[in-house]
Amino acid sequence: MKRSINKKIVMNTISIVIVLAVVLVAVMSAFMQVLTKEILTEMLPSTIKTASQSIEGNMHMLADRIFMIGDNDIFTSRDSTEDDKRSILKKAQSGIEFLWLGLYNEDGSLYLGDENCPAAIIDRTMFPMLQETQNLVVDDVSSSPEGLELTVGTPIMAGEDLLYYFVGSYKYDVLNDVLSNINLSANGKAFIVNHEGQVMGSRDTGLVDQDATIQEDTKIDGITEKVTSGETGTVIMKSSGKEYYVGYAPINGTRWYLAVIVPEADFMGPANTSILLSTVITAVLLLLAGILTLRFSSKIQRSLTSVTDRIGLLAQGDLKTPTEVIQTKDETEVLSHALSDTVDSINGYISELSDILENMSGGNFQVEVRGRFDGDFVIMKESLNKIIDSLNQMLRAIKQSSKEVLSTANIVSQGAQQVQDGSTEQSNSLSVLSDETAAIKENILEVDENTRTVEELMDTVKQSMDIGGEYTRNLLQAMEDINKNSMEITKINKFLEDISFQTNILALNASVEAARAGSAGGGFATVADEVRSLAAQSAESSQRTSDMISSSLKAVEKGTEYAEKVAESFKGIEKISQKIAEITNQLADRVNVQKQSLGNITSQIAQIKDFAEQNLSVSREEAAASQTLNRQAEKLQYMSEQFKLREE
Repeated sequence: MKRSINKKIVMNTISIVIVLAVVLVAVMSAFMQVLTKEILTEMLPSTIKTASQSIEGNMHMLADRIFMIGDNDIFTSRDSTEDDKRSILKKAQSGIEFLWLGLYNEDGSLYLGDENCPAAIIDRTMFPMLQETQNLVVDDVSSSPEGLELTVGTPIMAGEDLLYYFVGSYKYDVLNDVLSNINLSANGKAFIVNHEGQVMGSRDTGLVDQDATIQEDTKIDGITEKVTSGETGTVIMKSSGKEYYVGYAPINGTRWYLAVIVPEADFMGPANTSILLSTVITAVLLLLAGILTLRFSSKIQRSLTSVTDRIGLLAQGDLKTPTEVIQTKDETEVLSHALSDTVDSINGYISELSDILENMSGGNFQVEVRGRFDGDFVIMKESLNKIIDSLNQMLRAIKQSSKEVLSTANIVSQGAQQVQDGSTEQSNSLSVLSDETAAIKENILEVDENTRTVEELMDTVKQSMDIGGEYTRNLLQAMEDINKNSMEITKINKFLEDISFQTNILALNASVEAARAGSAGGGFATVADEVRSLAAQSAESSQRTSDMISSSLKAVEKGTEYAEKVAESFKGIEKISQKIAEITNQLADRVNVQKQSLGNITSQIAQIKDFAEQNLSVSREEAAASQTLNRQAEKLQYMSEQFKLREE
């Protein structure tokens, strides 16, 4: 089942747009995923490094405060009292948000501090490090009744002698503020861990209170080893089938490490949302494109339907119905205008050609195509004018030929009549000759009894022989005339056959041209068929006449031969008659010979008579055929006179 061009345009357009949309969405999705990974891979290390430097800066600030407070001469002077030192501690604690400040002895016991100071620091992680490094040490985050605290300690030296350890505890908020500022995604996490992976800092302070590890919270295998490696970098790690971006870096000046963990889904979520939104927008655009394409294709379809319907009417021969032109302002409108102009042009061409062919079908060949024709129709115009010229020449030749045929037919008819008359005379002469021969036979039978009257009878025989010789000469002359007339008739018949053949060819060409002209050439086709029929009849009559003449020629040849023999016989009889007087005495002996000779003569004369009768019959048929040819020639001339031809 054929689909309309409307459906084809819509289906092809939608298919192409859908393929493009799918390819575009797929490429955009892959590109966004790759771009997101590249952005995270490039952004996370710098973020981690910045956060690490921020924490490091804060820790330096805390250390600077401890150094600044601890670098007081009262702590190192042997003249200062405990009250002086306590006053310095109290003043420093009130000015800076310390949870407590205290001086501890070399063994870790409390030397000087308020009631919030722990009694000893020997059990803290920082104490052995203070003893080992004799430098500032940051302790792990620990819990206290006041909450989470961050302890920093530094030794106070007098020269190379250790006086005591100056230790201060900051609120955990110092780390919490830094971690809170690390916001890469909604579900992202930031951790500060020690070398064992224990959480020292997190937005979820419960992890710090519970002494949880980063491995326990994230459930990511191998994360502790990667974060505490002392390197700075970013790695993608999996947990429960999900991917996480893990950024890590050491915090200089401490034994801590910063780790930022971001679920890939947090960053791909917006990308997926963008892809979904793009897909929805693409679908809406596809719908709008389909509607616009449908409207556009419907307009094209209506225009093309109008054109195809008009072409269908044109194929059925309708040249009158106007062509509808739809204003589409594109090639279809140009096509409609072109079809309208084409129909108008063809209508004009066909109208003029129809008038010409109608005149030709009525026998009027004085017409000529004069209108303006364009393109290939010029060839049609020139061809039709050439056909008209050719028909004028052909019909003019037919007219002339018909006149000549009629004249020749009259001559043939007269010749045939003369042949018939000559044959009649020949037949009569032979009848007389036969009667005379019978009389001679009777006379010869009476020779024996009429010996004495031989001389008288010989005179009678001589007279009869003279008459027979005259008849024989007439017969030979008639035969010669018949032979000459037969040759002329043969030439005439050949000429008539040539005319019939040419007439038949012309009629056949006329039928072909009439067939090309279609229904408008029907009348001319009828005339051409009649002319061809007459030509066929004329050819048939000529052939029959030719056959008859051939038979007549053969008969005449035989008759001539026999007549010559008769003439020779008559000469012999004449000689015999001249010698009869001399051989009268021998007459009795030769009577039997004469009887036999007379019998032969009688037989020859009978044959000549038969041939003469045949010639008479043939001449009658030839006369009838010539009369038929004459009538057909008159009919052909009458029909050719019906055509109106141009003047030469």
